[in-house]
Amino acid sequence: MTYRIPGLLVFCLGLSCAGAGCAVDGDDASSLDGPPRATQGSGTLTATGAAADNIDLESDALVPYMDAVQAVYTNGLSAEALTRNTLITNVRANRAMVMLPLATETYADDSDHPLLHHRLRHEDTREVMSYLVSCALEQGQSVSYTDTRTGETYEFPGEIGICPHWNVQGVHEGFGGVKCRQLITACLLALVNPTGRSVTVSLRGQAFPEHRPGLLSPGPTVRVGTATEEDVAIPSFGPCRADTKGPSRNCGWTAEHVGMCTPGSTVTIGAGSAPVDECGDDVSGAVAPSDDDTVLRVCDGIHGCDARSPAHIVQREVRCSGRREPALRFECPSSGYFSVMSGPRMARRATGASGGDQASPPRKSAGFRVASRAPTVVVSGADDRRTPGPTPYRPAVYPASEGDVFRMREGAFFGNFWSEGNPLHPKFTPEMNEVDEEGNLVNPARRDGAVVFQHAFACTGEHWNDEIAYQKGRLCAGGDEQNDCVAHSVGACGDSYNITNCPPLHQCSVNDGGLVEGDGDFQECQGDGGTWHHPITVALNNSLDVVRKSTLLRPGGSTPGGSGTSTTPALCGP
Repeated sequence: MTYRIPGLLVFCLGLSCAGAGCAVDGDDASSLDGPPRATQGSGTLTATGAAADNIDLESDALVPYMDAVQAVYTNGLSAEALTRNTLITNVRANRAMVMLPLATETYADDSDHPLLHHRLRHEDTREVMSYLVSCALEQGQSVSYTDTRTGETYEFPGEIGICPHWNVQGVHEGFGGVKCRQLITACLLALVNPTGRSVTVSLRGQAFPEHRPGLLSPGPTVRVGTATEEDVAIPSFGPCRADTKGPSRNCGWTAEHVGMCTPGSTVTIGAGSAPVDECGDDVSGAVAPSDDDTVLRVCDGIHGCDARSPAHIVQREVRCSGRREPALRFECPSSGYFSVMSGPRMARRATGASGGDQASPPRKSAGFRVASRAPTVVVSGADDRRTPGPTPYRPAVYPASEGDVFRMREGAFFGNFWSEGNPLHPKFTPEMNEVDEEGNLVNPARRDGAVVFQHAFACTGEHWNDEIAYQKGRLCAGGDEQNDCVAHSVGACGDSYNITNCPPLHQCSVNDGGLVEGDGDFQECQGDGGTWHHPITVALNNSLDVVRKSTLLRPGGSTPGGSGTSTTPALCGP
């Protein structure tokens, strides 16, 4: 039996706005230290009846369908696995693994490298290997391991591709080797998740631009997530086992892209090139619905959803003048983000060549039209006048760029798991964290609250008011004070909530690396008395994605969804 160990999941292969009337950021786009520009206020649409059903929508824009090449990724590497595995936290294996190719033959039970025999029989070590390969190797590359004791095979696919040459040679020598080891360290640290969920993140940094331009840089769009944060596939994206008709079905859908809008505004979106302005809810007199109509579903946030699930936004089909297929109208959710799913009105049973169920290929569309109108409120009076709502309004943007979807900098991660000398805490001896032939961990290092990697560091972005408490919850194995941590917290990366007795500020001398202007990647970061030149910055869609404690949000800073400010008292200070 073969197991595919996913590690990271590529989250987007999106649309491009090139050459189209797609709404884009202008000079008034908000910076990374604020909420998304479309969510800087809140408002509600309370008009009802005919007044609400015949709204002339603004900013009608055609967005073409074409794939882009950028991606964001889901994290989920447990701190428990990273602090207690038989490879990186074994003194002898740690040294050996960077001197050898990250390849199938290196880790085989009968390889020429006895120091690495049987290590992938250990489950937590396989988890670490899955993320290591995902960070280092690119799509199309992989490492496989067959347990000769059981006959089971495990596949570790490449994804990001920071150092694809590690597949054929070691990374222990030269400047390129040092850079690879530091970037892979940063990647693994960035993808630790203490909550047990798979959170979608955007990675920013400067890899090897001369060889792989655009890597670790924000892309033009974000593809809708097809699994939950518990890493469970959303049924609506699976194949239909029988012909199933209607937009409420939970099968046969295609993930489109993430858009952004002003909370409370009215948004209309439709597939095709015809405008979505003159639209009404009465479809009885319009063109009869066709089984081949492209129907849409919108969901709150950046993931898809099933019908009638909590994320399923209340929506209605509308027929628009000059359009053969229907459009969809909905009220923008408080998060300011919406995910679009598409499919035919009649989803046919999908079968493969062998007769088994198989998902249909993505449904291609000529493009999408999107339009929106500002939130309005009803002013009581003789004529029940409608007036614009109190929120700063921005037209809906679809698809939204990765930079707009992931605007909250969590912080930067940097260091070297494989540095010269002993990169591990002094408590680790060569005999610790070994594996027996049954795959059991032998002689594990004791848990005592230590930072396992001597040269691993993390600093926080501008949204946290207690950097030390935040990092303890983010980078340590569980909530117990005795559990080990994967990195040292060094305080704030740059500007932070500057109050007495807070950790050091401005740990990174560069607030925005020059490779891609405006992507907000920290560079030249301090740790252990030295400067680290190859950090990776993580940007989040929601500041509570990686920690569940709202008390860690900076007072006066943006709250999740960007709809206001945190009034949390400071956690550091007198």
